[in-house]
Amino acid sequence: MDKQAAVSDRKGLHAPLRQFCGAHEGILDRLQELNALPELAAFLQRARAGAAATLDLFDHVVLRHHAEEEQELFVSVLRSCRDARESHQVRQLVDQLTNGHRQIEALWSHVRPAVALTAAGKPHRDQAFEDEVHELVRLYREHARLEEEVFLPLADQILGRDPNHMAALDLSIHLRRAPAPSAYI
Repeated sequence: MDKQAAVSDRKGLHAPLRQFCGAHEGILDRLQELNALPELAAFLQRARAGAAATLDLFDHVVLRHHAEEEQELFVSVLRSCRDARESHQVRQLVDQLTNGHRQIEALWSHVRPAVALTAAGKPHRDQAFEDEVHELVRLYREHARLEEEVFLPLADQILGRDPNHMAALDLSIHLRRAPAPSAYI
């Protein structure tokens, strides 16, 4: 029924009943918002889960990964360089990758409070947060590409010349990841 028909039907009603005509339009409009609520709640739940996973990723994986690279991988490759030219090339890459770690970690410390709020169900959204998140992701992708496409093949070439060097790196990584011995044994 169109609005014109609804108006003409109202004219046939007695005065007290005409007051109720059209009263449901505002209610029905608000019910449209209610209708969208389950989808919005699902987005909020997804945001909370994603934020919690991101906190866990950076706090327990990324920071440990950076430390392991700097204290084990980079040191092993530098020690295994054969000459000054190779050592200089590796040192430049190590400096660039380490600088990337510091940039990523600094940006993460700036973004982390807003991510924690989101994980707690109190989303924080402003343009600065959005820009910083995009920058963090861009920096990490750039860092990973350099490491995967340039540094790791070079490291494999250098460490692969001597099986003992590769074994030493493997052992140091294994020892780093091994659980601490229990004092109650």
